[in-house]
Amino acid sequence: MKAASFPTSAVAFHTLALLYFGACVAGLVRESQALGGRRGMIDLGVAVAAGGLALLSAWALVALARARPLSAVRSHSEVGTYVQVLAAMVGLALLGLHLVSAQERPALGAFCLGVAGWLGGVGLHWVPSLFLGSEGFIDSLGRRTRFSELEWFTLQKHGGEPPRVLFQAGRGKLLRLEARLAAADAEGLRVRLQQAGLSPLPK
Repeated sequence: MKAASFPTSAVAFHTLALLYFGACVAGLVRESQALGGRRGMIDLGVAVAAGGLALLSAWALVALARARPLSAVRSHSEVGTYVQVLAAMVGLALLGLHLVSAQERPALGAFCLGVAGWLGGVGLHWVPSLFLGSEGFIDSLGRRTRFSELEWFTLQKHGGEPPRVLFQAGRGKLLRLEARLAAADAEGLRVRLQQAGLSPLPK
């Protein structure tokens, strides 16, 4: 777990995403007007999706800025999840390259390429996906889980190479947070959680 600092990589990622998808909205609207008909309506619907991603990045930027300083917690997904994300990225990238190179629908192609890159940042953890602040946790999309919403936590070692630790935290019988962490982060996280008043569940 890294020392508390400004979440530079996450802020840079969401700033780029905000600008990129904002530009995609304008391009898709223009392309929709030029195409007309059914294809134009599809582009208009995709423009709404691009606007949603831009707003999501704007929200994440505000949430990350308000919660700093933050410590990045190195989290990882299951291998199967990485494979699914990679497959989606490859499919979107190929479609985007075809649409852009053929000049058939370049705005739609640019959006597909952007989503492929966005999936890499979020799904492949190119940027940290979980941060620990003074009041609780915040993920890379700006969703917060405060210490006041939690009562207990567990850190369970999983086999494999490199070793991973399954982190879970909740309140009562409700699981509020779950992540697979690098084993090196487990002890530092345990200390921080106990300092925040959370109780470790007995094994």
